[in-house]
Amino acid sequence: MRSGFLPLPAAALAILLASGIAAVGTLALSPAMALAQEVQATFSLPPDHAQTPVSWSATPTDLPEEADVLSAMIMQPDSTPGPWTVTLAPGAYQITAFSEADVFELHVTLPATPAVQSYEVPPIALGAAVAFRCEEAPSCAFVDPETGLAFALPQGWASEAPYRLDPGAGEPASEVSAVFFEDVEGEDAAVWFLNPPDWTEEDYGPCREVAAGALCTFDETPSAVAAFAVIAPALSAPPQSAAPQPGLTP
Repeated sequence: MRSGFLPLPAAALAILLASGIAAVGTLALSPAMALAQEVQATFSLPPDHAQTPVSWSATPTDLPEEADVLSAMIMQPDSTPGPWTVTLAPGAYQITAFSEADVFELHVTLPATPAVQSYEVPPIALGAAVAFRCEEAPSCAFVDPETGLAFALPQGWASEAPYRLDPGAGEPASEVSAVFFEDVEGEDAAVWFLNPPDWTEEDYGPCREVAAGALCTFDETPSAVAAFAVIAPALSAPPQSAAPQPGLTP
């Protein structure tokens, strides 16, 4: 899955869409958004992707800190070609579309107007999501300079850039999150998520406790189990207060 796993928030959206969950709601909208006139908007892909089947989501990006973002998301989980027309409250949104090979994303502010709004949603480059790649046998050791996360990958695996999730209270999470995945083409590539947000084993798959938190996966395939034996023992992360700061030399 050379470019199939995404940094947050796209990765979280991909998890929900892949599970077939369709969340439609305005429970977490701010009072101003809830009272505002609704807007009908049509989102389409660029002409060279016009017939590409995609699933869609609209995520409000101007919610109050205490809001439940997942409850406020509006999604069309079924992959279909053509534009997506949806009714939304005025405000700022991240519009995301997923195909089997690409991700499309647009940040837009919908005005309070009765006129139908139309937007083109461009593709995003996923190659940049691969921050670490292991090409040597039998494994490679890495230390992420931003978070201080130390980890190892088996040959043929890669990782997105680790990060500390901002839960919305102004302070980064104490645990480091990351995505480790089998660096191959196709949808059957194994993957492990380190401390994924809003993950429940009943909905998405099993988790195993590790020194840096929890590693979770959709399916414990032989490839995933073999990779776990390499990744898990090497995982370690300093507390948030001791993590390296960008631009500073320890």
